[in-house]
Amino acid sequence: MKIPKYVQIKNTIFNEIQNKKYNDSIESERDLSKRLNASRMTVRKAIDELVKEGYLYREKNKGTFISDKSLWKKNTLVDDEQSENIEYRIVNFDIKYSSSQEVLNHLNIDDTDSSTIIRAIRLVLKDKRPQNIEEFYILRSYIDEKDINKFDKLLDLKTYLEDSTMTQRYIPMILDPKYAAALKLPIGTPIIMVEGTVKSKNGTPYIYYKSYNNPKEKVLEMTI
Repeated sequence: MKIPKYVQIKNTIFNEIQNKKYNDSIESERDLSKRLNASRMTVRKAIDELVKEGYLYREKNKGTFISDKSLWKKNTLVDDEQSENIEYRIVNFDIKYSSSQEVLNHLNIDDTDSSTIIRAIRLVLKDKRPQNIEEFYILRSYIDEKDINKFDKLLDLKTYLEDSTMTQRYIPMILDPKYAAALKLPIGTPIIMVEGTVKSKNGTPYIYYKSYNNPKEKVLEMTI
């Protein structure tokens, strides 16, 4: 069976970045298109795949860069504090200058603000069973540049709470259809979504977080 062109290009790019360093840039889509004799759409699809798999990341108006290679082996992260059977799979990661009005409201910024927002979406599994999907929206100005692609540190809320506070809300809702397949739940399943905001000592919100929890797997507990 013939290998699709975008897969060939994806493999070519992957092989070429093996000897490059974290945060090194790759060629532009235009240059890759010319060199590899392919349309920009095909090149973009190949790069999109590598971004989704965690090998590359994009910065708006700057380019595409190589992710932290320590995360390449399985593109999953293990939280040693919880269990060796817990896996974190990065579903989406990007750095951008705008977001939905909901996110802007929770971070107390507007669409004219020049703040860069890091967005990460990850699937949490235990013993290979999907537990929840998490969305993170983080103001880049609060993050150390060297930690941008160290997902285990970047997405560990506990590390922020040493000098910040977090408020949470538990919201009954119908599961967003886009996450039904990942959580292996029927469309229309009732769930509890946990929504959180992390604020600095001076009360400035800099992380907005949502967790869509699988009611068949994850039990939410509160101690009052």
